[in-house]
Amino acid sequence: MVRLTISVKNLKEITDLLNTVVSEAKFKLDQNGLSVKAVDPAHVAMISIDVPKSSFAEYDAPDEEEIAIDVERLKSIIRLAGSNDNVTVTKEKEKLRFEIGTIVKSISLLDNNSVNTPRVPQINSESYVLVEKNELEKGLKAAEDVSDAIRLTMSTDDFRAKSSSDSEESEMILHKDMLKEIRCTGTIKSSYPLEYLLKFVKSLSTSEVLKLGFKDDYPLTIEFQFGQNRNKPEESMKGSFLLAPRMEQ
Repeated sequence: MVRLTISVKNLKEITDLLNTVVSEAKFKLDQNGLSVKAVDPAHVAMISIDVPKSSFAEYDAPDEEEIAIDVERLKSIIRLAGSNDNVTVTKEKEKLRFEIGTIVKSISLLDNNSVNTPRVPQINSESYVLVEKNELEKGLKAAEDVSDAIRLTMSTDDFRAKSSSDSEESEMILHKDMLKEIRCTGTIKSSYPLEYLLKFVKSLSTSEVLKLGFKDDYPLTIEFQFGQNRNKPEESMKGSFLLAPRMEQ
């Protein structure tokens, strides 16, 4: 029998991250923990999340199992909980039973065959930047009402995020000494859809530093750690977000 107990804060962040790309997702459980991969219908953005066994207060999943869930319904259950609550989840045949304090709710599982698990491509970029999540979010928010695309530029001296239209322009400039790390031998530029990127960054409530890797007109990869155990790397929840480039005319 599958029985899991996890903090509401951790479960909420997982569902918020998934909800940036999909409304349904298939979770895989095994002896190491939980993992989930999802791609948006337009195949523009993809997310992969790994939650180790140590991130749960209780983790009982004796066999490998896949569980497909309506993410929107899961979010509605989480809203019933207080910020410091734990949620206990039990699989009962074709339903999931949630215990939150004095509340017990059950939802039907989706057909596993109706929810696809994408293959995450191996995208490697030798150039990357480690940036504080809050700084990146400010730069993206500043561009939100300017254009629907944002151009990221990385050089040996700085990292920039620029958005422009016929009437407005916004640019975030983070010099080398304002970054955790930057590794780049030349100047690299690539544009991405701002809506996807901003929605993803906003959903990360506990992540502090993001690793952004890209090349000229190449998919963007963002690696992140999150959750209440993020200060213990071996116990933290981890993930990656992939975003297709937006080719400028």
